[in-house]
Amino acid sequence: MHGIPHPVNDPTLVSYHRKELLRLLPQLEQAYDCWTLLNADGLGKAKEKYLHREPAEPAQAYKARLERSTYTPIYRDSIRSYAGLLSRFQLIEAPESLQKAQGNVDLQGSSIQSFLTQVDELALRDGGTYVMVDMMPENGNDNFFDQMRDERHPYLINIRRCDVINWQVSYERGVETVSQVTVRQLRSVPDPEAAFGSKVEPIYYVLTPGKVDMYRLVKSGPSRWENQLVDSISTTMPVVPIVWYGATSSRFAQGDLPMDGLADLSIQHYQMRSDLQELLHKCAMPVPVRKGAPIGPDGRPPALVLGPNTAVDLPAEGGEFNFAEPSGKSLERHQDEVKHVEELMDRSSLNFLYGANVKTATEAALRASQVSSSVAALVRNKTAMFGTVMRLWAWYAGEQEQITSESGIAMNDSLINKPMGASEMAQLVNLYSNDLLSKRTVLDELQRGGVLDPDLVIDDEMARIDEDKEAEHQLQVEEAEQKLEMDLSRAKSFQEQAPTEPGQGSDKEKGDLAEAKKAADKTQFAAKENDKTRRSAEQAK
Repeated sequence: MHGIPHPVNDPTLVSYHRKELLRLLPQLEQAYDCWTLLNADGLGKAKEKYLHREPAEPAQAYKARLERSTYTPIYRDSIRSYAGLLSRFQLIEAPESLQKAQGNVDLQGSSIQSFLTQVDELALRDGGTYVMVDMMPENGNDNFFDQMRDERHPYLINIRRCDVINWQVSYERGVETVSQVTVRQLRSVPDPEAAFGSKVEPIYYVLTPGKVDMYRLVKSGPSRWENQLVDSISTTMPVVPIVWYGATSSRFAQGDLPMDGLADLSIQHYQMRSDLQELLHKCAMPVPVRKGAPIGPDGRPPALVLGPNTAVDLPAEGGEFNFAEPSGKSLERHQDEVKHVEELMDRSSLNFLYGANVKTATEAALRASQVSSSVAALVRNKTAMFGTVMRLWAWYAGEQEQITSESGIAMNDSLINKPMGASEMAQLVNLYSNDLLSKRTVLDELQRGGVLDPDLVIDDEMARIDEDKEAEHQLQVEEAEQKLEMDLSRAKSFQEQAPTEPGQGSDKEKGDLAEAKKAADKTQFAAKENDKTRRSAEQAK
């Protein structure tokens, strides 16, 4: 896949590939070409793999055909859409060093979110990928605590499926244990034959519990190779610190490519669009046809010149000039076939989840259930993978005591639900207003429908709602008490102004006094009722 001339079938060499991997290499190469838009080794370099040169086709015409052909990025966009479904998560009870390193978990500036998004994309593209946990090299400080103060911490490495070329796995009481892994890494080294040049050299790392051996292959003859040990490093890790993240299987290095069908369709779509574009290129201009042209002295008719200021001379008898163009049936047929392939590609991607190219609700539910099952498997595999990665991180950092049974990541379990519309939200509010749904159910449904943030904690939100209601109730009680005091003061002033003798005083003053007493009674009654309601709420709480 990388153009490396090392033997892959000799089990005595470190470059030996497992047979399972060899069978998948053509699919992995095609997936990589589709992912890079056929620009893997340069602009348009991979086009020749899928658009072959026709018999007797001139080299210049073939090159021009390759340059005119374009590849649509449906395959890559679909994988990124799937990966976007898995991008919402939260760290749960992570080690302190991992929380501090969230902004740069791979020593290359990638946050934990961006790193895992890249891991998700590779898992979907290649059917799986590997995450390795390593420790920053020693910095020469005196002890472990000095190194911790110098911010020495573990980091994560994402390794592609094609670069883990060999492995040994054992099973004890149903538990899978990885005993050996061979990882190939490409390094740029100075070229001894060029003063300022460089070349790519593969280095092989053999990981075993507590040890890492680094090898390179050297030629011992015209067609013979031998292993050369470059370095051997001892580690404190009692296991191989590499974790498999599979799209379809949780077994180490197992599983097929879930998007392989879409890759085949995208290649077919590219070839058919290239053929259609070639037909349009050659048939777009009608061909001029001239009959009865006069023959010149050299025995040939004069050159035909077309333009707004030219004319064609023809004999009076038998002369004819017109344009011939194709009927268009072939072009229509090609266009229909291209549309059919595009529909198949839509069915293999996420376009149908929200109603695109779906005729009935039943069809939408059936198609969505298939994707729902695949996404649910990915969620489980990702959660299990990162739980193991977090424990390896804690082991390297000496923070095993900070790991609990809940340590890992928490992901939203409603990743592919259709976003809730305005009518559905209105129905929920109406049901709640008629006491047919509880407040908790309404909030849960709004969160599941994408209206509320998936990171919102419903229990905390309900507690805040209760606090706001209690504060509003307390404010109403205080306002009622203030109004009661004002009404009582007003009634008292009216009473002092009114004469004590019966029949004295004006009718207006008597009316005002009666109204003031009535208002004071109402205010006092309201205050008592509010106080009674508040006590009942406190007892219920």
